[in-house]
Amino acid sequence: MDYERYKFVVQVVIGEQRGEGVKMGCRCFWDSDSDSYAQDLFLNDSLFCVAAVFGVYYY
Repeated sequence: MDYERYKFVVQVVIGEQRGEGVKMGCRCFWDSDSDSYAQDLFLNDSLFCVAAVFGVYYY
């Protein structure tokens, strides 16, 4: 894919649905001109899954 200068960080959280709330967060130094992210959420009656992928340009 020719992304030699990018570092990819993947964060996945899987948990049981028990009627309780969950908060997630992250912090990083960000260059809005070259860095980006994608995220997705899966839910069913018994579990949840949140996946986030960060593409960070390595200077």
